[in-house]
Amino acid sequence: MSIMNTQAPPLAPHIPQGLPGGLRSYWYPVLQSEELPADRPVGFMALSEPLVAWRDAAGRPHVVRDRCPHRSVKLSIGRVLDGDLQCALHGLRFDGTGRCTLIPWQIENPKVQDMVRVQAYPAEELGGYVWAYIGDAAAFPPPPLAGEVPEELSKPDEFIWFRLPTQVWNTNWLLAIDGSDGFHAVTLHAGSQAVKDQKWTGGRAAESAVPLEDRRVKIVKTSHGLRGISVDLAGKQIAHGHFTVDVKGDRFTLPCIHTNPIVPAPGAAPYAARLWQFPIDETRCQIVRFVSWRARTAEERARAEKVFRDVALPRLEKVAAEDQVAAEAQGDVVAARSQEFLFAADEDVVGVRRLIAKAFLSGANGERIAIGAGALVYPL
Repeated sequence: MSIMNTQAPPLAPHIPQGLPGGLRSYWYPVLQSEELPADRPVGFMALSEPLVAWRDAAGRPHVVRDRCPHRSVKLSIGRVLDGDLQCALHGLRFDGTGRCTLIPWQIENPKVQDMVRVQAYPAEELGGYVWAYIGDAAAFPPPPLAGEVPEELSKPDEFIWFRLPTQVWNTNWLLAIDGSDGFHAVTLHAGSQAVKDQKWTGGRAAESAVPLEDRRVKIVKTSHGLRGISVDLAGKQIAHGHFTVDVKGDRFTLPCIHTNPIVPAPGAAPYAARLWQFPIDETRCQIVRFVSWRARTAEERARAEKVFRDVALPRLEKVAAEDQVAAEAQGDVVAARSQEFLFAADEDVVGVRRLIAKAFLSGANGERIAIGAGALVYPL
């Protein structure tokens, strides 16, 4: 777990010491629901901290630090008994609040149990994910989860969404977030996103016939920040599916959420691609992604499923692989940030960096910057 030192000089521009380890006191999608069975604990790392999750007798998820306070054995190698987590070594049990509920050799003096606790973090399940509020819940009481995640996860009657497999990238989370800027896609994803400007009727979208050497990038200002548009040598736009109008909200929101509104092919139903990029530790980050459509009727849901299967999923799989290669190719985050040359088109990247650094320093000074209501971008 990184140590906050707000008085020390920054490691690089917009990187206070401790920030590479992550932003604490926010909700994070640490596991997909099916990754947490009912009968055993699951260990994982998040924000440079070893954690363990399990389900109680009612199926509710819980998250605590993955160390027994007795002799530091990982609780993740233990058992789930009567809804509590039992250490494999000596049998101490803990509930979801971190309270010790059993010391097997102290059954005649249960008050000793009150002296032993494990650090616990609030946990909930929503939208197919297990969420953990990793941070100081006493200093910063966790806000309601539904108010800090995309609205569709709480409205299954109005939306349909599809979760992609969680990924692990060998890069710092700050570099991963840098890679979600609004103008890289037209070059990095030239083959995986650009399609012919013809109405989609089903199947995979046809790739654009304009060769890469004949493409240029036009930077435009939109309601949700700067966006790069791919054009040919005559200035005609090449379809990448990026919105430039009719979008509400912000593309980036704390702690690490990027949203891209997309029309993956002309005539296909538009969706929002949601992306979390948060640290496992200072050299690896976890990538959590889903896409969602507004869908209230069976017909709308069937159409969304077809777009996802035929166009969005193959597109996203290629995009994720390309983004990973680029992020990992930047090396160390401090070295990367110290050696870069920024252009005017990078203004949104700098804005995101400043916001993240401000949130980190505010937390160290006793203030939590909340996610603003309606901030998460979505096509109108």
